[in-house]
Amino acid sequence: MPYNKFRTLTPLLCMLMLASCISQTPVSYAKSVDNLVIRFRYKVHIINGLPDNAKPLELSCHSNDDDLGHHTLWKDQEFQFKFGIHFWKKTHFVCNFSWGSKSLNDITVFVNEVETRTCRETGNCFWKVETDGIYFSNNDQNWEKRFNW
Repeated sequence: MPYNKFRTLTPLLCMLMLASCISQTPVSYAKSVDNLVIRFRYKVHIINGLPDNAKPLELSCHSNDDDLGHHTLWKDQEFQFKFGIHFWKKTHFVCNFSWGSKSLNDITVFVNEVETRTCRETGNCFWKVETDGIYFSNNDQNWEKRFNW
């Protein structure tokens, strides 16, 4: 029986084709995203839930790979960013927040091990800044306080 040198490559080629098909699948970034067993793309929303425009919310966010810049959010405004997770290294985004004399630095708004579980269903992670701290939700309805000013 002759040795088939391509027999060992067949599983690898099938996996590459499957990965290519998955990466080409469009994902909606609306607040309600279809339930996926494995999710590769996420969207983080940061919302200014402060009561008035006397003092805006200032924030800057970054990862090891990307600097998302400085943003000024007025009452009810939202900053959003979307990204794909890394398979071989940690995807980790942190933000610095300031509001008047209050500030919080290096707040993790996304890290693979946590948010890939809590935000998997919708693909969205929501953060709302209020007068008493910063709240988290994965559906923009049920909020849990995570940080105090």
